[in-house]
Amino acid sequence: MKRALGALVRAAATLIGVWILTELMPRVLPEDPARVAAGEWATEADVAALRHALSLDQPWFKALGDSARGWLHGDLGMSLRYHRPVSAVIGGGFPVSLKLALLALLASALLAWALALWKGRMAERLEAAAIASPVYVIGPLLLWGVAQHVAWIPVSGVETWAAWALPTLSLAIPLAGHQARVLRPQLAALEGSLGLRWWAGLAVPATRRWMRWTLPATAGPWLTVLGLQLGALLGGAVLAETIFGLPGLGSLLVGALSTRDLPLVQATVMLGAALYIATQLIVEWTQTLLDPRLR
Repeated sequence: MKRALGALVRAAATLIGVWILTELMPRVLPEDPARVAAGEWATEADVAALRHALSLDQPWFKALGDSARGWLHGDLGMSLRYHRPVSAVIGGGFPVSLKLALLALLASALLAWALALWKGRMAERLEAAAIASPVYVIGPLLLWGVAQHVAWIPVSGVETWAAWALPTLSLAIPLAGHQARVLRPQLAALEGSLGLRWWAGLAVPATRRWMRWTLPATAGPWLTVLGLQLGALLGGAVLAETIFGLPGLGSLLVGALSTRDLPLVQATVMLGAALYIATQLIVEWTQTLLDPRLR
């Protein structure tokens, strides 16, 4: 209980810190964000109105208070690019990014366990190749290969399940390589352990033996790697969504940065930070459940 409360306090403090930084960052930029967002043809009255809309004409502590009240009531401001509430804009892209992230994590876990259980030089070479293959390399290669030879898999869009295959693989392959590198020595150490021989002596099915012994024994390091990979997954999702034309949070963030849509940038960064922190908490609690030594 004490450990869980400590994790919650640290998570809340981190999230508050990110929120303060995102709110104060526009005030320390060398350029006036309102002037840049308004464009070179904007009048001084237009810039002043935009500065007021962004609360840049108020003291920082008052702007923080207004922002806190807005977040508590679900009011994240208006998007300068889409002229719609930021919450509505994010609500359209969040399900796409969440689905992509979950599919990539699931696919990476399956690929990692397959690589780790496969013994031999070929498996190790594939593992090394996966680690050395970033999203911006795998994505275009998959696009080129599929466009040339596999006509039934769409290369963009989200209308069918087949359309998710390429962006999912482009994210999952490098993640799987790192996971397999951690799992392989863990599985090798378990092969000659007394616990595994005891389970084998009970003549229980291999699936049950894997669930009751192998998975809990290797879950700690594996989940740690999964938690650390979430940052890479968030960054990779931006590239994957851009390469494959997915209308997710990554595409929204890129568009918001290019058009200086400050409210949308701040909200997207905050949502990404909240998702990352929440997932870290889930990973930590899962490790505690699977490994009694951490309780």
